[in-house]
Amino acid sequence: MMLSLKGETPFAKGGHRACYRHPVYPTRCVKVMMDNWRTTARRMKAPWIVRQLRPKWYFHDNLYEFRFLRGEEKRLREMAGEFIPRAYEILETDVGEGLIVDLIKDEDGSISMTLSEYLWRNGMTDLCEVALEKMWEGVVRYGIFVQGRPDNLVVEQRRDGSCRCVAIDGFGFPQLIPLSRWWKREARRKLNRRKEKQRRSIEEILNKRKDGEKVSERRFLLSR
Repeated sequence: MMLSLKGETPFAKGGHRACYRHPVYPTRCVKVMMDNWRTTARRMKAPWIVRQLRPKWYFHDNLYEFRFLRGEEKRLREMAGEFIPRAYEILETDVGEGLIVDLIKDEDGSISMTLSEYLWRNGMTDLCEVALEKMWEGVVRYGIFVQGRPDNLVVEQRRDGSCRCVAIDGFGFPQLIPLSRWWKREARRKLNRRKEKQRRSIEEILNKRKDGEKVSERRFLLSR
């Protein structure tokens, strides 16, 4: 089956992928590769020896994410869906290869904002802070390796005012030999370092917002 996306407007774009609403299933989205997998940041930044030893899927954003999400779903069952989206399949579209995953939406039906956009618009609210802490408690407890960059998380807003933070990109282990994949203590250490790095990124966004700096449009969804 080939999906038709020509003429459709992506609701978000990253470094190498564009995200479209699924034309058939409204609760899913399609992540389409815009560049050759050989030019992805994961591969370009990797040491020469890593590029020689790692298989193609490791550097291919869609293949890597598909393997990671399906692996976590198999390992954690329903619990995985609290912190990361479900991956369904990879298929061809008329604008390139697409990865089908859950589309995270607010209860009013709009696509959830990234954490970056949420912070630019609202600042850090108590409800978002609670949701972030709950997410980090979960990913550390279950060893779900997310980067935690504000652009790679979304904030789902519910009718009762509460929020849920979900990682939608930036998964996995950058090391050639990922010790943290097998040792829980090392996994906790790595994830807590990522949490601290996220805290610094959040402070940077909030300080720029406070100083009235112009917002970077790449942090915002292109459409809802």
